[in-house]
Amino acid sequence: MPVQAWVEAATLAKSAVAYNAGTPNRAREAGVQFMEVFDGAGCGWTSHQDPDKASGTLRTVEEAATWPISHPRCTRAFGPRPDHVPEV
Repeated sequence: MPVQAWVEAATLAKSAVAYNAGTPNRAREAGVQFMEVFDGAGCGWTSHQDPDKASGTLRTVEEAATWPISHPRCTRAFGPRPDHVPEV
């Protein structure tokens, strides 16, 4: 892999992690407990090959903070879901 491609992938991954860390952190501060995941249709939660597909799922704020992306060049984003409250 050319150095330029490696540098680009690393930069994109770092910026995606930083962006996706901010959204769950701010949601947590606002009392939101769940996030909706926006990701590529075939992208898994913990890796691209993970059978647990991420897009369209609801995850806890803690889960979102743990897995801000699943692979280099990941397009994952989160949306706070204040309307979703856990069942008791």
